[in-house]
Amino acid sequence: MYSSAHSLMQRVYTPLNALEEHAEHLQAQSLSDLIGGDSAAAVQRSNNLAFTLGSLHLDLSKQRISPKTLSLLVDWAHSCGVESKRKALFAGEKVNTSERRSALHMAARWPAHATPPKGMEAAVSFCQHQRARLTAMVERLHQGEWFGASGQKITDVVHIGVGGSDLGPKMISEALADRPSHAYINVHYVSSMDGAQLLPLMERLDPATTLLVLASKSFTTADTQFNVRTALTWLSDALEIDVPTVCRCQLIGVSSKPDKMTEFGIPDAHQLVFKDWIGGRFSLWTPIGVSVAMQLGMASFNALLDGAHAMDRHFLETPLDENLPALMALVGAWNCQFLGISTHAVLPYDGRLKSLPAYLQQLEMESNGKSVCLDGRSVTHATCPIIWGDVGPNAQHAFYQLLHQGGHTISADFVAVAGRDVDAVPDVRDALAAQEQLTLANCLAQAQLFALGDDAIPKALRGHMAQGYRGNQPNSLLMLKQLDAWGLGALVALYEHKVFVQSVLWNLNPFDQPGVELGKKLATSLFNTLTGSDNEQDLVKDASTQQLLRKVGEWRQQSRQYSPHIS
Repeated sequence: MYSSAHSLMQRVYTPLNALEEHAEHLQAQSLSDLIGGDSAAAVQRSNNLAFTLGSLHLDLSKQRISPKTLSLLVDWAHSCGVESKRKALFAGEKVNTSERRSALHMAARWPAHATPPKGMEAAVSFCQHQRARLTAMVERLHQGEWFGASGQKITDVVHIGVGGSDLGPKMISEALADRPSHAYINVHYVSSMDGAQLLPLMERLDPATTLLVLASKSFTTADTQFNVRTALTWLSDALEIDVPTVCRCQLIGVSSKPDKMTEFGIPDAHQLVFKDWIGGRFSLWTPIGVSVAMQLGMASFNALLDGAHAMDRHFLETPLDENLPALMALVGAWNCQFLGISTHAVLPYDGRLKSLPAYLQQLEMESNGKSVCLDGRSVTHATCPIIWGDVGPNAQHAFYQLLHQGGHTISADFVAVAGRDVDAVPDVRDALAAQEQLTLANCLAQAQLFALGDDAIPKALRGHMAQGYRGNQPNSLLMLKQLDAWGLGALVALYEHKVFVQSVLWNLNPFDQPGVELGKKLATSLFNTLTGSDNEQDLVKDASTQQLLRKVGEWRQQSRQYSPHIS
């Protein structure tokens, strides 16, 4: 009898079981109950769920949580050892257990004047050495001292990468280089393996003044290799200069494999290196960001690193109940694991952040989109939600109808910018200011409507407009004072640390990605089949794929018959 009662007590007071029971209770309480009106309790709750770090503000008051929820979530984080694992992360311990590596992307943004945590010193020293090399390359380019193979000054940079070697730098470039007058040099991004992004650049850029940046951690990614070889062939043919000479003059390599860069023909002076203890999707801060620095200048690139470092220090030093990344992680885990919300929208209300949803898709889903724990056991609950989204004002005219009145429950992050400095004539400046206010008003209104549903309809309009706004959709609002390099760095680092905390809660390794490898291997076999060099032993056959291969062959045969010049 005692044993059964004792087991029941243990079950009830386990943090996970306490959260499950609390979730059942809270399901009956709507967000309208939590935030509606202007009662003292609602005001106090909203104030307690708002957090600011520098120019970044996080509002969690439209989440389906109470003070008790947060307390239980923090207890859960304590029981999972978040603090000790956070310390291990910054100390350079091998937290990437499957690959037996550290995960020290924070070292790439650690400033020279700040003492790093014990265990990170060597990593910081290496990263600062590479940053000095990067700075020298950037200054050489900006001073007009980088000449192509034919002796002309470089005017354009084509950044060739994919995944983590593309999404982060591209997002930063789009967000911060909103006006050509602020850019030192033109930068263009190429990632698609089909050549669709590369072909228009080859048609309009001057090959004599174009510099290629080959960004690839492994230096073996097929997408990147095919793109760079095509680009080098274009430069060589157009300039009538052999490929090795073009490589020596108009190619920078960024990789964790310097030997492979040398073998490819990239001179040591044009190589930038980061170590394999920085994952691709965490590599924005490393020399992978060289194209951002070339475009915006070192002052902006260093400000980006400073913002991220400020978030690092906050994450490392702040108690969990006031820690922005930890709170974001806990609330996100609460939504998907305990409230059963399997999809999460990222909705930036600034067109400059149009690539933020795609960047966070990779960061979150490639990190925590897993169903096997660190100990090899299967996960028995939901982990990472499906991440998706679009620029908010555009999304309002696309899929918000379903979100407001359809049958799906989602969670969301609204991302807003409070203000924007514009250097323009007074009338244009006033017109743009009005547009900014309209955009911000839409962001706040949509977040309110997501939360309150029909209760957001003003009394004067009730009975005069359609009902059926489902409401009760939990959402967070992240607001930047302005969209500058410091704030953007802090925002991205916030999401990085959120991913790490959730991996601890779910007992996952967020720093490997075994799920992407098999598809690449199957693609290699099918590529060999399509190019006529197939090895039957390597090809996995199924009826569906076989009929598609036959159709491709049939159409190609027809093309050859009607176009004899096609080989």
